Amino acid sequence: MAEQERRSQQLVSWLAAAAVGAIVLWLSDWLQPPSSVAFEGHGEYFQAMTVDPLWLHGAFPHRILWPLLAHFTGLGGPRAPVFSQVCNGAFLATVFWFCRQRGAKAADALLVTAAVAATGAVLVYKPMACYSDTLMFLLLLLAVHFVARPAVFWGLVLLASLAHEMVFFFAPWLVYLRCQAGGRQRREVLALGGVGAVYAAWRLVVRVGATGVAYDSLYYMKNNFWVPWGMPALWALWAFVLLVEFGPLLAIVVWAWRRGELGMGRWGPWLYVAGILPLMLLAYDVMRFAALAFLPLVLGSVAFLCRPRGRSVLAVLLVSSIASYAWLHPVPSQQGGAEFTRISGEILSLLPGRVEKDQPMSFSNAASFTYELVLRTWPTVLASCVALALVVAAGLWLARSVPSVQVPAGQEPRTSRNASP
Repeated sequence: MAEQERRSQQLVSWLAAAAVGAIVLWLSDWLQPPSSVAFEGHGEYFQAMTVDPLWLHGAFPHRILWPLLAHFTGLGGPRAPVFSQVCNGAFLATVFWFCRQRGAKAADALLVTAAVAATGAVLVYKPMACYSDTLMFLLLLLAVHFVARPAVFWGLVLLASLAHEMVFFFAPWLVYLRCQAGGRQRREVLALGGVGAVYAAWRLVVRVGATGVAYDSLYYMKNNFWVPWGMPALWALWAFVLLVEFGPLLAIVVWAWRRGELGMGRWGPWLYVAGILPLMLLAYDVMRFAALAFLPLVLGSVAFLCRPRGRSVLAVLLVSSIASYAWLHPVPSQQGGAEFTRISGEILSLLPGRVEKDQPMSFSNAASFTYELVLRTWPTVLASCVALALVVAAGLWLARSVPSVQVPAGQEPRTSRNASP
């Protein structure tokens, strides 16, 4: 009887999460309406794969999970943009459920879910329909929740790799999380190796049976002309888009990092960032990589809401972020906002003559490119530095002024050391 009651409670919690995810996603459409067609390029490739994903055709058949789910839910082909929205809603539902499982009250979990919905973690993928990233985010968040259960944790990592292989860039962080949750380093490295071996076997199947693969590892290695001398400029663009897409809410991340409230251990936050930055060795989709800030935002917000006046402060930061997002995105469909779109235009005008086919950019060309770009965009650069300083200052001020709170035994928010079974 107790087991049946527990399952009923779990079902109710998931249904409530699904309802919250759907409602919050619908409300976020006021900030960024969803696209009814697949995004040009990668989105169209994913859409094409949904027709018959097991045929292993298309530009990247190794990323099979998203098109496979779209196909078997009946949302493939021309309906793939609808499935993209379903993934966005499922991701938000998982955020709400995750917060509730960590002890957050329903109102607090709703606030955190709204905060994620009002950032690039979701809004970027509305016009960029038919990308698999939010599905990977969902699985990564579930892995953090089940960090104390190694089989479930590594199984979720494997599933995430079938959505997008970028999850392997976080390998040191994933092993560290497991060790923080009681795992032994040697055992966790072996588990990671097992996941990698299964994924490698899948890639072998794809290599033998696929047709028309365009975006394999060789493609990215041949086309990353900005490595190494253009990397500082690309990382600076990533930081700029991070500010644009998350706004004042980043102060919560600063607070949590400064106070050690991210639930990742001492080195976890550094390893997480160290997993993001190398992504730009292979691709320049800075607006997508900025979206990965969702995880420290969720973890930091859950911890912050346990503090006195935490709900009021987070609500103010959320309203401020919504206002800044609307101001910086006068054309909602512009990923990264109007200024990033303008900067992208400047970049495209500066590259000719500095980049040769299949050749890395030389140091002199990279230096002149960066100098010219800063010269053309210095007001935005200056404003970004001021905004970054204000966000960091706000987070540090919160770290000093928001008092700690003693949580009764048994009611501690879930962390990697106090993980849900």
